[in-house]
Amino acid sequence: MATIKISRAKSCSAAIDYARGRNQLKAADRDWLVQHGVPFETVDTLNDRAVAVSGQLVDPDYAKNQMKQTRELFQNAGKTEAMRVIQSFSHEDLDPTNPADWQRCNDLGNELAQRIAPNHQVAIYTHIDGTGHMLHNHIIINMPNLETGKKYNHNNDWQRVCDIANQISREHGLTVIDREQAPAERRTMAERQLNAKNEYVWKDDLRGRIDNTMSDSSISSYKDFSEHLAKSGIIIHDRGKSFSYEFLDANKKHRRARGKTLGADYEKETILNELELRQEPSDPDIGHLRKYSREAETSYLSSQQRSDGHGRDYQIATSNDHETERDNQRATNTGQRVDSLRISINGIAEAIRQYYSRLVERIKLARLKEQQRAKQLKTARRHHRGLGR
Repeated sequence: MATIKISRAKSCSAAIDYARGRNQLKAADRDWLVQHGVPFETVDTLNDRAVAVSGQLVDPDYAKNQMKQTRELFQNAGKTEAMRVIQSFSHEDLDPTNPADWQRCNDLGNELAQRIAPNHQVAIYTHIDGTGHMLHNHIIINMPNLETGKKYNHNNDWQRVCDIANQISREHGLTVIDREQAPAERRTMAERQLNAKNEYVWKDDLRGRIDNTMSDSSISSYKDFSEHLAKSGIIIHDRGKSFSYEFLDANKKHRRARGKTLGADYEKETILNELELRQEPSDPDIGHLRKYSREAETSYLSSQQRSDGHGRDYQIATSNDHETERDNQRATNTGQRVDSLRISINGIAEAIRQYYSRLVERIKLARLKEQQRAKQLKTARRHHRGLGR
């Protein structure tokens, strides 16, 4: 079964760095894999926390810069640069000791990304570390929609994403959490007996007051939440990993209960996640979009270098340098005329798609050439050893 967690990322780059986890796979996790039958040769190639990667409208190896450029293009400055979705699978569905399931997990994450965030740049990084060593995806969604320029609308999005994730699980023959059977409320035998007799149940009273507070969509922070609870006669206590609630019941009797005893809907993580998802401001007007020309592409491409692990850096090839220079000069000379241009959003989206398509092709070509050089070098070394004999 797949579980879903959603949170906002103020820094998209930091979220990607964590998800990629370059050279951060712990020795303990590598040892665990070997102890559970994963071939040493396979484990020896692992250095990053991400054991499989993929991207939608973005190259996962260059996601930070590509996503940043897109945000700058749409001028989507704000408190949230990206959304993070963590999709976890039980051992019953995906086996972390089976390398084939690593890629399968990533493929499932990519499919989820395509359905929940079409026209967004999304990078998917698959991990095998963490508690229980369950395979899970870190899905990083860049905020701007490439067609509309608007930000990803994530208010109250958890249920939608869960439903889509469950649908994907069904299509692939995986288990699904029956959320209708998962108790949002926890009731003791005494509570059930009182309820059967239509007698007052103080925990139901407490739940009802909390529900009324959470039903107000304008409440989007812990401060707002606690202040509105106080107006309902409830004092909330933050106990680290949990919340507890204190109030006088209808009989003026002092009562206190932990969120865990009330049910999943009243626990700290559930409450804070919902409040956090309400905090994103509305999308700004993107009518002020200004220039988009080739110098943005070529200046970005020419600045990117990649190391092959042996000390060599490969510069991504650029084209049309002279045309870029002329375009850049025109942009400088026209000054405010450029600022007044009205640019078609659809045209921008298509330009971005073409740009990243060309970028991916150039990266693939560079990798292919390097593989060919490595193969030729290996052949030459074998031949040289044969001559030496």
